[in-house]
Amino acid sequence: MTINRTRWIRGAAAVVSGALLAVAIPSLGAGPVSAATQTITITKSGFVPMNLTITPGDTINFTNSDASAHEVIFKATSGFTCTATPLVVQPTKTQSCTWTVAGSYPYSDPNQRDRNFRGTVTVDGVTPAVVPKVSLASSATVVKYGKGITLSGKTLPTAAGTTVDILAMAMGETKYSKVASVMTTNGGTYTVAVTPEIRTSYRAEFQNGTARVVSAVAAVQVRPKVRLVLRTVKGVRARFTVKVISGQTYEGRYVRVQRKNSLGHWTTIKRTTLGVFSSDRFSVRIWNGTSRIRTLLPASQAGPGYLASASRTISVSR
Repeated sequence: MTINRTRWIRGAAAVVSGALLAVAIPSLGAGPVSAATQTITITKSGFVPMNLTITPGDTINFTNSDASAHEVIFKATSGFTCTATPLVVQPTKTQSCTWTVAGSYPYSDPNQRDRNFRGTVTVDGVTPAVVPKVSLASSATVVKYGKGITLSGKTLPTAAGTTVDILAMAMGETKYSKVASVMTTNGGTYTVAVTPEIRTSYRAEFQNGTARVVSAVAAVQVRPKVRLVLRTVKGVRARFTVKVISGQTYEGRYVRVQRKNSLGHWTTIKRTTLGVFSSDRFSVRIWNGTSRIRTLLPASQAGPGYLASASRTISVSR
């Protein structure tokens, strides 16, 4: 009797323990609620549904199931960002908007008179705090001397009219200095053109209240410009002029004169030393057929802050 009673108690305890574990397990996977995405379908007879309630951080996809394009216009101009401005949705396509500020956002298709083409997005809840940021990207990471690039980025908050300063620090300098200022457009985006003359690091900054917001650094490398000109072809000799251009002189340095062989590889056929104007004249033997000639400034001759650089290829036939 005692043994049976003990077994019964152990079995009951195991059942209770298993029940508690079954209740506890779901809570282990619980976490913060993430941003949600909902859909409003644009049909030939209107928006479905016309009204939606979301929370800050949520996104609404506007999907066009009609055979004609539709436009979605909001009375408000801030508190949200959309994938296009104006928001025109082509047939079978989707455009989206994401809300960051609580409030009521009436919208409509201005090209339709039917009241079913009007609706409201209601954003409930507390607006999440926006951490000020600024991004920076370069249209190229390596450029030839004298060629400009485009720097672009985006600020948070995404308001238009924010002044973004572009700062640069070139090779050999010890601190950043301002080289340009630009105003953000809708969505907080900006673009600005700059021309690096040597290896240069760029960053973007803007003032947010009492704080200075700074971007990550975008570095741009520079190759000297190597200019090769064919002067004459007489008999088996072709005469050229080569000139190297950058922010420094190349007097006393050399370039390699190269010919492309039948395998497509560049082989050096001579070296020529540059003179007082960073240039030189030289001649090479031209074989029967077509010879493809270029000049190469090696990295060892380019100087600090510059990469190796090659001229254009010139084809000479005889």
